[in-house]
Amino acid sequence: MSNRNALIDRQTGQFHADITGGRTLTATPANDIQTPDGDFGYVMPAHRIREIARLAIRCGWDIDGARRAAGMAAPTPGQPTALITRTTATTVLQHLWASTNDELLGVGPKPVPLGTFRLLAFALCSAPTLATALARFQQCRPALPGVPTVNLTTGQGTTTLSIDLTGFTEPVDFLADVLLALTHRAINWAIRRPLCLQRVDLPHQRPRGNTDYHMLFGAPVEFFAPRTALIFDSAALSEPIVRTQHDVETFLFNSPSGIISQFDFYSSHSDRVRRIIEARLGGQGCTADEIAAGIGMSRQTLRRRLRDENTSVTDIKDDVLREAAIASLAKGTETIAALSERLGFSEPSAFTRAFRRWTGQPPTHYR
Repeated sequence: MSNRNALIDRQTGQFHADITGGRTLTATPANDIQTPDGDFGYVMPAHRIREIARLAIRCGWDIDGARRAAGMAAPTPGQPTALITRTTATTVLQHLWASTNDELLGVGPKPVPLGTFRLLAFALCSAPTLATALARFQQCRPALPGVPTVNLTTGQGTTTLSIDLTGFTEPVDFLADVLLALTHRAINWAIRRPLCLQRVDLPHQRPRGNTDYHMLFGAPVEFFAPRTALIFDSAALSEPIVRTQHDVETFLFNSPSGIISQFDFYSSHSDRVRRIIEARLGGQGCTADEIAAGIGMSRQTLRRRLRDENTSVTDIKDDVLREAAIASLAKGTETIAALSERLGFSEPSAFTRAFRRWTGQPPTHYR
């Protein structure tokens, strides 16, 4: 049986996956379906399945051996492949790591021996902040030639974390997506909260058909960019690393289950909208059209999704602005004029009218 059949059924084009922590989802050409309990979960688009199948054949991965190790039955002609839960996905990847003796499965410029990322994880977990952890990674990287180079640049309130893909096996488009997504999830896990991205830069063209970028990153994506990078607010560099050595040990023992479980980090459309608004508070890019583009759907589709969750872009934006205003007024360290400008109001009187609408009283009275 070919590696391709072990990954994807040629006639149905279906691939079964569960990467949302216990719910079984079927990956078809659509990538945003509703699960039986009413939540929207991550579903792998068809183009990613084809990329994985091609990469498996190209790299000579022992997919049949991995399938047997996970106790998965061979696919029957004309029928979808066997279900892959988070547990079986973990077993499959652990088998591939062992069979290739390479934590990058042979796609990097040089092999990365098993245990390399374990060494890095323990070196980084004692860092006090994200900034320190990233600096340590850059210091350790020359001793680990197979590990991708990560460059960090900061300016005008934003930080760009770029990954150098020089020497990586084609197709770099799939690898760019995967490495950025894994880097983002690893940071989320380390600081125990989502790192809200302002933008993601990818060096390739946008794939045809449905994509999953809004689920992977929850941020606008710029294609044909000159780099492979995550762009985020520099304030996030001060986020503390909150994982202990025991956490790291547990995480590594179950790897990659911990990373896979975070692919539905943005659990609802309203949550994704809220995080985009919070990241751009008072700045540009907060119209309904721009927010919808950042999530990866049309304004009409986003409106329907939010209506299903009994909310709207306007309601969420009002909630974010109200919470930010009340938090500032409670501290009492910011003038009304400065607060109104920071929140993006044209003038203090406009902010005062909005605040009165939210709370029934003017901001000066509230403070």
